[in-house]
Amino acid sequence: MSIEELRKAVLEKAKAEADEILREAVKRSEAIIRDAEEKKRRFVESEKGKLRAALQIESRVGEARRRARLIISSVKAEVAKEVKERALNILRSMDSAKREESLRSLLEDAIAEVLRAVPSATLLEVHVAPADKPLVEKLLREKGLKYEVREDPSILGGVRVSCCGGDVVVDNTYNARLGKGLADVLREISRELSA
Repeated sequence: MSIEELRKAVLEKAKAEADEILREAVKRSEAIIRDAEEKKRRFVESEKGKLRAALQIESRVGEARRRARLIISSVKAEVAKEVKERALNILRSMDSAKREESLRSLLEDAIAEVLRAVPSATLLEVHVAPADKPLVEKLLREKGLKYEVREDPSILGGVRVSCCGGDVVVDNTYNARLGKGLADVLREISRELSA
């Protein structure tokens, strides 16, 4: 065998071994890729499962929060209704001396506030509950002011004083004070519930 043939035989053998090594490398790399893809698929499925579980928990927490807000809102409404009913009962059962004292104080405060806003006011318009009209007129006569007293059946008690055609209004009615008081009570309830 000549050197050229020997060289050719060695090259063929080397090429065959290289081809075999390459085939083995391709097989191993394909197995590694399949294994990696399977691991990746299992990991993705596992993460999806964790995410679904977390989302279900978040959904339940969100629903629980929503229900809690509804319960709190309902309780606040019940408390407000109860407070309002009690206040209305107290106002309705107020004796005449206490009512006169209350009307005097509310009327004086309202008149003072209107006159501070418009010192030149000459005629005051006073809105009152129908039952309070005679008493308020008496109190206004004592003050020596020009006035018009108008009955307003929606007013529980107290006075709403205005001048200048209604441009300046001071609402010292029981209705307005009760509304403010209820708002304060509801704010306090909210503060207590959130603490």
